[in-house]
Amino acid sequence: MNCRITEAGLRTVCRELLNRDMKVSHRALREVLRERFGAAGKTARVLAVWREESERAVRARFERDQPTKAPLPNDVRELQQRLSQAELIAEEMKTRAELAELREQSHQDHWALEVDRLREQLRAQPNYAREVRTLQSTVIRLTAEISALRAGDDGRSGGEGATP
Repeated sequence: MNCRITEAGLRTVCRELLNRDMKVSHRALREVLRERFGAAGKTARVLAVWREESERAVRARFERDQPTKAPLPNDVRELQQRLSQAELIAEEMKTRAELAELREQSHQDHWALEVDRLREQLRAQPNYAREVRTLQSTVIRLTAEISALRAGDDGRSGGEGATP
């Protein structure tokens, strides 16, 4: 039976064992998990959570054993609070910007592939090269005709003078 131990349940067991004794073996932890949840969980996941909770417990004991420091002035506390809020906001904004960049890149890739697909589809048509040549020759012929007409208009307007 595949029984999933929740993150919260695993952390609770680790904290309880650490509160009783700091030197609990991995084997003892897995036995308690088997008793409570009917499964020991994946070793890598259990050990990662165990390490995190052990480090947290050691830090908490260290801070508790340290002599109390003089309290910071209110303005420094406020500045520290503002700094931590600004860091959180900056991290959120960075995450949003990275996500937007990924979306933009995905959008560009999608349309580049679509344009390329349509170009290949156009090139695959049987009369593509002939139609392109015909259109090019038409453009050249019409450009020459326009130039001749403009040259003729310039010659007539320059030699006739003012007309009433």
